[in-house]
Amino acid sequence: MNSEVDPLLRLHPAAMVINALKSIRRLISASALPGIFVLFSQGLSPLTIALVLLGAGVLVVLAALWGFLSWRATTYGVVGGSFRLRQGVFQKSERTIPLEHVQSVDTVQGIVQRAFGVYEVRVETAGGGTSEPDASLPALGRGATEALRRGIEGSRRVPVGAEEEASGPEILRRLSTRDLLVAGATSGQIGIALSLLAVGSQVFDEFFSEAFFRNLVESLAPNALILALILTPAVALFAWLLAIAGTVLAHFGFTLSRDGEFLYIKRGLLERREATIPLGRIQAVRVSEGLLRQPFGLASLRVESAGYGEDAGVSAVMFPLLPRGEVQALLRRAAPEFAVAPPLNPLPRRALRRYVFRSTVPALFLAAAGTLIPLLVFDVAFGLPALLLVPLFALYGWLRFRDAGWALEGDRLVVRSRSLARVTAVAPRRRLQSRSIFQSPFQRRLRLASFGTEVASGVGGSALEVEDIGFDDARRLVEALSARVPFRAGREDAGGEKRPA
Repeated sequence: MNSEVDPLLRLHPAAMVINALKSIRRLISASALPGIFVLFSQGLSPLTIALVLLGAGVLVVLAALWGFLSWRATTYGVVGGSFRLRQGVFQKSERTIPLEHVQSVDTVQGIVQRAFGVYEVRVETAGGGTSEPDASLPALGRGATEALRRGIEGSRRVPVGAEEEASGPEILRRLSTRDLLVAGATSGQIGIALSLLAVGSQVFDEFFSEAFFRNLVESLAPNALILALILTPAVALFAWLLAIAGTVLAHFGFTLSRDGEFLYIKRGLLERREATIPLGRIQAVRVSEGLLRQPFGLASLRVESAGYGEDAGVSAVMFPLLPRGEVQALLRRAAPEFAVAPPLNPLPRRALRRYVFRSTVPALFLAAAGTLIPLLVFDVAFGLPALLLVPLFALYGWLRFRDAGWALEGDRLVVRSRSLARVTAVAPRRRLQSRSIFQSPFQRRLRLASFGTEVASGVGGSALEVEDIGFDDARRLVEALSARVPFRAGREDAGGEKRPA
């Protein structure tokens, strides 16, 4: 091309191989099941094997040709205050993104990219909101990636592979190997691992007949109790190890850095990722203390960022594990606007009964269903043991009541609540999108209300809520957040009377 007419650049030649591998993967996904069916229905004759090998060879040739054509048809560059991306073998397309709309230039280095020493570059805009990046370049060299970032972000240099460079963003904190393993062990993702095991067991069912399982159960029946005592902890241990492995793969080498008004996050073992979070886009910060982490004084930091990246609409990890007492020190260096931890206003004591009642309803429902249904069908009651869960659920309700609170410190709203984890959210007043009060008839009798607000996050919003706050406090809080006037909330004593803060 004539560079004076079209100054756009081409991808690294490794993009041909990467695009070819993507094409092969798509073709295999589409033809795997039909191919296996034909293969086994026709038998493993020499002719069948020869046809399969011939088809595989044709597939590789076509994928290689497609990879070359895709590479040749793709150009990119920063021209006239916009990022431009042209692509398409048969149907040409051109994407133009004004530079002021670009939110981040993130990099991903998978196994194939690492083999060629290149990076996948993802250009994200402030709109976000989908699982795919707005523009993706599958293979750029490190120099080309740095040049693209300089072109988009201006004169500030943000090098890729900063660990090899003397200059670059200031490293604020790294996740040590010990903390990485602790993060995996206390992540609370064992439920996800158990779900994967359940899916695996269903796949296992497809390969063995019902008679096989019946014979297996009959042979193990005399030792069923011993087998259950052995298998239950073994499955739980395996699921726990899977959760640890997943955390290690996702957060290995987790490094938080800052350069000017941008935060940079690097993480990943098999697939190395580098993400950019503009400070101006952060809407809220959440300090999450998981059920397994809170007794040890550990927490994780998450950010809500407007229209950010592939996780648009969902909070992104800012740092996966650190002592609770070090959260404010890290925030003062990383995002000073969110570094605040004022004493929280507790809920009025009359709200306790509502928290306990809502928490014990599921246990009571299980007990009733487990008692009535078997009693009508089998004339035997199984649900009475569920009543033993009622005190445990009531304790959970009390914990939710005790941990809930709120504060307005200067121009920053602080809200704390609990589901399983205790989460403290901090949002500047200027980031709040709405303020609302909801009051049910039951709350009205107790002069309570539910306060809620939202910050922008992706295509939707992320809520900050407190249930059963005093109605007068909720009303004054909404007025203060809307009118931007100094706010001092009175606190309610055990009898519900207001007294000065």
